[in-house]
Amino acid sequence: MGVRAKRTHASRQAPWRLQVRWTGKTMLVVIVVLVVSGVYLAVNARLARAGRDVLSLEARRTELLRTTSELNAELASRTAPETMMAKAVALGFQPAQGDDVLFLTIDGYVPPSDFVAPRPPAEPDGGQAMLSPAYTETLGDWLMRWFGPSGDSS
Repeated sequence: MGVRAKRTHASRQAPWRLQVRWTGKTMLVVIVVLVVSGVYLAVNARLARAGRDVLSLEARRTELLRTTSELNAELASRTAPETMMAKAVALGFQPAQGDDVLFLTIDGYVPPSDFVAPRPPAEPDGGQAMLSPAYTETLGDWLMRWFGPSGDSS
């Protein structure tokens, strides 16, 4: 008896075996679909959370940029020359005159010398182009020699 014949004989004796086989295959397909859909939902949930995080970080960045701009504007208004001058006068300061300025000399202090740019290196041949003496013919001379009036290239 062949394998197929044994299977058919067993199915005739116990038809529930076919039902168990089909139920097992169906459950396997259902489980695979559930696992794939679960992974898909997990990935989408993580992606949605990352999108919300990006949006909140962009909003925070915009808020911080606005705050920085406001603080820079406030600093600029507080350190404006007119405002600083008014505060100094209110504190009892007055602008310095030429006689009020005192320069101190410190013994042993040597101020740094002024910057002097180095000269470019001198050219050894006085600015002449550095060509090998083997080059004695110009392009025009060479062309005339090859395609001269006689037309031959000898």
